[in-house]
Amino acid sequence: MSMSGNKYYIGILVMFVIDIILYAALPLFNKVSPTIGGLPFFYTYQIIMLVVSSVLFLIPSLAGDRR
Repeated sequence: MSMSGNKYYIGILVMFVIDIILYAALPLFNKVSPTIGGLPFFYTYQIIMLVVSSVLFLIPSLAGDRR
C-alpha cells in the first residue's frame, strides 16, 4: 500500500469521526425551539445532518476514485 493509500483511509476515518461527533452531540440539538420551517429543531438538525453526512462521505469516495 502506498503512502497516498494511507492518506485515503485516514481521510475516511476523519470523515467518520466528524460525523459521529456531530450526531453524538444530542443535548445540543434535542430541543423543540426554534422551529424552522414548521419543524422542531431536532428534526431540522437531522435533515441538515443527512446532507452534511452525504457530503462528508462523498469527498473521500470521489478522492478514492481518482487514484
